[in-house]
Amino acid sequence: MLSFRYSAAMAATTATAVTVLLPLSSPAKAQTSSAKPLPNASASYDLFAAKADSFLVEKMRSRKTTGWVSLIVRFTGTPTTAQKDVIRGLGGDIYRDLPIIQSVAVRVPRRNLRAVAAQSFVARLSTDTSVQKNDEFAVQASGADTASLLYNATGEGVTVAVVDSGVAFHPDLNDPVTGKTRIITRRDFLPDVRGNGDNCGHGTHVAGIVAGNGSSSTGLLYSRTFYGIARKSKLVSLRVLDSNGSGTVSNVVAAIQWAVANRAAFNIRVLNLSLGHPVGESYKTDPLCQAVETAWKSGIVVVCAAGNAGRLLSSPSTIADNSGYGTAYGTIQSPANDPYVITVGATKSVDGVRLNDVAASYSSRGPSRLDYVMKPDLVAPGNRVISLYTTGGALFEYGSLNGYGVPMSSYKIGGSNDFSTSYFRLSGTSMAAPVVSGAVAMMLQKNPSLTPDTVKARLMISADNWTGPNGTTDPFTYGAGYLNIPAALASSAKTTRFAVSPTVTLRPNGSVWLNGSQIIMAPGEGAWGTNVVNPTQVIWGGGGDVPATSDPLDPALTLLGLEATPALQGAWGDSSVWLESFSGVDLSYTVLFGEN
Repeated sequence: MLSFRYSAAMAATTATAVTVLLPLSSPAKAQTSSAKPLPNASASYDLFAAKADSFLVEKMRSRKTTGWVSLIVRFTGTPTTAQKDVIRGLGGDIYRDLPIIQSVAVRVPRRNLRAVAAQSFVARLSTDTSVQKNDEFAVQASGADTASLLYNATGEGVTVAVVDSGVAFHPDLNDPVTGKTRIITRRDFLPDVRGNGDNCGHGTHVAGIVAGNGSSSTGLLYSRTFYGIARKSKLVSLRVLDSNGSGTVSNVVAAIQWAVANRAAFNIRVLNLSLGHPVGESYKTDPLCQAVETAWKSGIVVVCAAGNAGRLLSSPSTIADNSGYGTAYGTIQSPANDPYVITVGATKSVDGVRLNDVAASYSSRGPSRLDYVMKPDLVAPGNRVISLYTTGGALFEYGSLNGYGVPMSSYKIGGSNDFSTSYFRLSGTSMAAPVVSGAVAMMLQKNPSLTPDTVKARLMISADNWTGPNGTTDPFTYGAGYLNIPAALASSAKTTRFAVSPTVTLRPNGSVWLNGSQIIMAPGEGAWGTNVVNPTQVIWGGGGDVPATSDPLDPALTLLGLEATPALQGAWGDSSVWLESFSGVDLSYTVLFGEN
């Protein structure tokens, strides 16, 4: 959990504490059942290890037999009453049904984990781990203002579901004509928490980036107006994070499940997830990834924050790259590691000129752990972004911090130096993702028939190829490039199959190869079967810098024009397990203050 409890020691600490939230209901009493008995000890452990994610495997290595574990049990088919009774008979307390992924969320005594895995109807065990938030630059750098003028693109008629800490009512989220809120419904997926507003402030800030219309800073008294991207789009608030920005995977899966079931009723076309957790298993079995894939295939565009773990060092060095922090490759979080979704990294402004913008040092880099998926897909503005403030949230008590407070005098003529209670700043890939979600709303307003795959292809093909300050190409930092909304709206590319992000391979000589078979239908065709351009030249890399070279050992692979530095090579074969309270760089300070 990225804690917002600010103290004098905050700037010095580097540990990120992630707390797993357990349901408050009492565990079910053991029942007699037809649970399958365990085989011998070594065989039972092997069976358990084959079905469990790395978080659970690591827990069991401690040989501790007391305590409880919250996990998501995936069944081989639709869970039956009898099968659930077997889980209950092993002491399991089922606290949430997740039919969207043929699963249940359950608390199980640690001593019975192997017995649960031994059941023939159990396909997978995944930790119900904690997920966390990732925290006019955004509008200008993305081209949203130009797109609004050229195409009258406002996102009108399109609904974006914000899966976050909730969305509070705010004047900038009202319809300027009717005065009614554009939040058409708010749903709560937090157990034992009253209300469905925003007790944190993160979700409202995200919603403002998507859809804020600037009404609280518009008029003769104001020198600056703080707009969102798609200023007339509607919102659905799905609250899954508490006042500290923490929640569980099962909360998020339940919210996605609701969005899929109600997409037609509320015209939900976009799902924004500015949250996530460390990767502990392949996206093919990860419950959160499986849920977002289901949403994608149902017709909802899913936009995910890449994560804020891109720094290799906790403090800057004069010899390291990435603003002195070094680059931590292989740090994309779940569900951003899923190949179907649109994964967004964050950029920062250097001098106010877009051409000089660079990747924020904290923005997570690809490839994804375990599966080596090419991520992020693109980057967007995410550093020190001004958006909506909600009083009463956990962030409110830090309103006096210079890092993200917005003085009234900075945008109101004759205003005081007191900090605004309408706007504030946050930083992170959490802020970059809703910039892209707003762009998607604009695209769908212009052409409602677009599929999620065509939307993804157009965003990536139209993105501006981007390089680091030294001019080198790094698709694991910038993906396809920098979001360009006017170019995306002008694109006419169409897909003929799923626009999955491809995997990459590292050869013994250090060269990086792209699995072109995942993106090329036939010679002469381009991205994901579209008859446009050579994707390896236009989507990844700097224009024609990527040679069209095939690997003699595997003709399906194409050389990716990228220098495989030792730091990048370290992303392959990483078997470390971060668990729920993994040690890493504490980005709470960065999320609040951003970086210059």
